[in-house]
Amino acid sequence: MTQRTWTWLLCVALVTTWGCGKADRPADDASTVADAATEELSEVDQAAEETWAIWEETEDPEVKVGLARDFLERYPDSDHTGDFLGSAVYHFTESLDRPDEAYELVEATLSKVEDADTRLDAQMQLAVLHSKTERLEELSTLADTMAEEHSIQFTDHLRLMELGIEAGAWNLVVEQAEAGLAFASTQAFKAQWPDESDEYAARAGQRRSVYCMAYKGWAQENLGQHEAALATFSGADDDTTYSLLGVDDTPLHLYWGKTLLLQGEPDAAMAKLTAEALFGSKEAKESFAEAWTAAHDSDDGLEERLWALRQEYAKPLPQFALPNYEGETFESTEFIGDVMLVAAWNPT
Repeated sequence: MTQRTWTWLLCVALVTTWGCGKADRPADDASTVADAATEELSEVDQAAEETWAIWEETEDPEVKVGLARDFLERYPDSDHTGDFLGSAVYHFTESLDRPDEAYELVEATLSKVEDADTRLDAQMQLAVLHSKTERLEELSTLADTMAEEHSIQFTDHLRLMELGIEAGAWNLVVEQAEAGLAFASTQAFKAQWPDESDEYAARAGQRRSVYCMAYKGWAQENLGQHEAALATFSGADDDTTYSLLGVDDTPLHLYWGKTLLLQGEPDAAMAKLTAEALFGSKEAKESFAEAWTAAHDSDDGLEERLWALRQEYAKPLPQFALPNYEGETFESTEFIGDVMLVAAWNPT
């Protein structure tokens, strides 16, 4: 395989975009939808639109947090609350290093929120803040409060797992992973998305399960439960699904490889990390490099090995022919040697 052909293969991306309108809608509703789109925005939506427009025009984090603060003082309980809080938390912590002001803003906003969904969004931003400031006890307490006050969904558990990993709140990660497993079935997915097919729901349930097991195993390793961690990863392996190039669509093999590396098995770690290191995350590549260095006492030969592995893992793109909007048919063979993006849309 030539380097030219390989470059083409590496640059192929398959992107699937879900349609936002999942509920069935009669065709004769089209005029109603068009009429609704022309209606004037509500006061709060208009204010949000104007604020975001100013936001996009500036790079100054001080201005951005000022805009968020002003909007939240005027409209603390709206569909936009979580977005403005999240943006403010980010800039207060990442750009300005003033987390105390972020806490003041989040807590002041929460005290004025009555809508349950808005409150959950605001609490999640408080959880982000606890994670960034490594307030582990407060983060765990907040997670319990959220579970008591709301019927939180899988995505909420998943976000709390991610925040727990970022903060090193390993017991919280295990708790949230076990809670998330209750949503990892065909039936649980169908309960939330009843219009999806059984086949799709089954795959989605499996993927949820693997996510939970990946995070749980990594938490167990960091809690010193080494054998339990490996058993957790192994138990999820059969349910993992892979991309064309062999990268799994969950963090399972990333954390499995990192765990093996911590347990002093660099060769086994590299075997788990290879596909992700080649075609996936920066974290996986860094862990692969660390494992290589541990196995060879230096990083000599690392780049050559990675290049050789790319040739082994490379797969030709399945050939296809697709029409454009004008009805002209294009064949993938026409683009060999060029960078190509294939986007699969689900129209609504």
